[in-house]
Amino acid sequence: MPVLAPKVGALGEAKRQIIVERLPSAYNTVRTKIAAQIKPKCHVFRVYNSEMQEILTLEIAVPVPLYKTFDYLPPDGYIEQNLRPGMRFTVPFGRTITVGLLIDLKKKPLPSHYKLKTAISCLDSEPTISPQHLRWIKWLSEYYHYPLGETIFTTLPKILKRTNFQASAVETRWFLANEINEEQLSKLKRAPKQIAFVQLLRHTPDGVTRNTLQTHDKNWAGTIQRLVKRGLVIEKSLPVNQAQPPIIDPTRLTNPPLPTLNDAQQSAVDNIINQPHQFHCFLLNGVTGSGKTEVYLRVVEHALKQHKQALIVIPEIGLTPQLVKRFETRFNAPVALMHSNLNETERWQAWQKAKLGHIAILIGTRSAIFTPFKALGLIIVDEEHDSSLKQQDSLRYHARDAVILRAQRLNIPILLGSATPSFESLINVQKKRYTALDLPDRAGLARKPTIDILDLRGQTMTANISATLLNIMGQHLQRQEQVLLFLNRRGYAPTLICHECGWIMDCHRCDSHMTIHKAKGLIRCHHCGYTKTLPKQCPTCSSLDLRGLGSGTEKIEDVLTEHFPEHEVIRIDRDTTQRKNALQTLLEKINTGKSQIIIGTQMLAKGHDFPNVTLVGMLDVDQGLFGTDFRSSEKMAQLITQVAGRAGRGNKAGHVIIQTYHPEHPMLNLLIKEGYGAFSHYALQEREVTALPPFTFAALFRAEAIIEALPIEFLNELKQLLANHLDQFQGSCLGPVPSPIEKRAGKYRAQLLILSDNRQSIHRLLQACIHQIATLALAKRVRWNLDVDPHDML
Repeated sequence: MPVLAPKVGALGEAKRQIIVERLPSAYNTVRTKIAAQIKPKCHVFRVYNSEMQEILTLEIAVPVPLYKTFDYLPPDGYIEQNLRPGMRFTVPFGRTITVGLLIDLKKKPLPSHYKLKTAISCLDSEPTISPQHLRWIKWLSEYYHYPLGETIFTTLPKILKRTNFQASAVETRWFLANEINEEQLSKLKRAPKQIAFVQLLRHTPDGVTRNTLQTHDKNWAGTIQRLVKRGLVIEKSLPVNQAQPPIIDPTRLTNPPLPTLNDAQQSAVDNIINQPHQFHCFLLNGVTGSGKTEVYLRVVEHALKQHKQALIVIPEIGLTPQLVKRFETRFNAPVALMHSNLNETERWQAWQKAKLGHIAILIGTRSAIFTPFKALGLIIVDEEHDSSLKQQDSLRYHARDAVILRAQRLNIPILLGSATPSFESLINVQKKRYTALDLPDRAGLARKPTIDILDLRGQTMTANISATLLNIMGQHLQRQEQVLLFLNRRGYAPTLICHECGWIMDCHRCDSHMTIHKAKGLIRCHHCGYTKTLPKQCPTCSSLDLRGLGSGTEKIEDVLTEHFPEHEVIRIDRDTTQRKNALQTLLEKINTGKSQIIIGTQMLAKGHDFPNVTLVGMLDVDQGLFGTDFRSSEKMAQLITQVAGRAGRGNKAGHVIIQTYHPEHPMLNLLIKEGYGAFSHYALQEREVTALPPFTFAALFRAEAIIEALPIEFLNELKQLLANHLDQFQGSCLGPVPSPIEKRAGKYRAQLLILSDNRQSIHRLLQACIHQIATLALAKRVRWNLDVDPHDML
């Protein structure tokens, strides 16, 4: 038998121990940091035998941009039976120590003098992800041609990348200290918020979490701490897996009375729940206001009665508060959130509780699709057409497409909902891959709004608002109704110009103008984020006459505040919703107010229900009529339809006015007169003739560098590499060409587009070439990425 002998950097280890041990015990944090920074040299094992010997090795994926995994020896003291794929390990990698995930255990015959590093420790007692979940993530890595290690750790909560994090998280819960009598309640009579929290805790004997308190009252922290000081509430930190037992109580799921479903809604629900428990993809095509959410609620109820969990994927964080409220009101089951505004600990706790079965319904944005579940039985993707579901950096996945495959592998139904389905989904319906469920009419007494095109030629304009639209707004406001104006351009004005010499303030890092943000006294590039103080004079001619060209939501707000001083103006865009809970506060103000003017960007375009909004004005749709992206017309039609759907959702009639300088535009008229269905039918015919997605499949290589010529030169090298495999490829390579915005954030960009009518052909080509790209002469001088099924050509 060969002898395995460790080679240890004893001097480095001794130095580390001396430094750490000499620190006083009071400096525990410092001791921990130094212990981590002064890393011992890695163990290296050598087989002192000339014969081949089978040795147990760990195949581990680490989060590095390399298309391979790495072999390690098991940590000291671990036996094979305790090591399973899906566990996290701390491993030496180069000069650092990182966290990797165990992919497989193998017994390999190692030759003489073959060296392997040893994994330092195992961080988990149970696999972080199941073998089935790991196979799905491997598919994501292969389909999007992204390194496996980086793919895995993109899908995990960031906290799991810490080398000192043990996967046994705790959460804080609050409990009622004892049964409060009337005398104690009388002492709280001047504190209605505290009384409300006491009543909430009375009905939750298992305690409440931060998420529950946040939903109950966004300013909960001070109130709950006052109750703790009074001794009426107890605060406890409990392990997540002991915080509460698995709870899906099918005996009390709904609070009657439930709204009556119309025939189309009932048919949709029946079609979904009558399917046996197996994979099936449904497309719920319902006009805005048709009651799609009520269909979601009914099918989720059916899943919960089968003791299954449900995942609801939404495109925007702004849609979560009202959706969570509806689900929590309807069901006696825990609802959790998953989105980017949560901190690392909150995301981990929601992730872990879904895995343990402690939550019944998870509502989240695109990253929520990676959450493991104990018993997932239903997936819903709301607004499945929305481009926000496509990740635009690192692992460039599409949440809708990825989660459809997950549903298929779990053998469970998935429901895609939209008033303006994506062209890809419509084609899948035509090919019988999806089942279409239609909701052609609005629910209840609501009716579709009337839509008019307003020709701006010859109109008197105030900022971007015509005199005609201002007059109609006044009529609606006099009736104590709300008006919504849509302009997909934030800031005060998109361009700053000198009135004397024509100088324009451009971003020195991008091929774009700087946007004026007057309220903050700033001018900012919306592409790279470069910001500076708003200049007071022209740098070319020293003129003080600097003016803003065009209008953004901030300027529209100023104009309307001056024109309608007696009415409240509410602006909703990224600038007004940066602070935590700001969006929720503004939405609550809209839902409780009357005679208001609401101005917003596409944050307001989908999902929101404002019953008192009777007029919607779209101030500038022309920018979407002539876009450089072949998807521009599709996105324009979806945006117009979604924004128009905010009008007349209550009992009052809705009116939509679309301002344009091109009232004769054929596609715009087709959309307005015959609807999104007719528009999509005609647009799909155009796509088929021009051989563009969804009738072909695409992959886009992008490259960027500080030197202008390098991206094109690199992509030409790459094109030549691809040409060596074109005999097996059924398609074409277009480019390379400069990107539509060539210079961005100080770097020049170019792109190379690959098209084919055969999906497997593209993937074979990419698989053959992806590992060779690093060998190209210019590969180290540019930054490149690959986008499979791209949704944005900019």
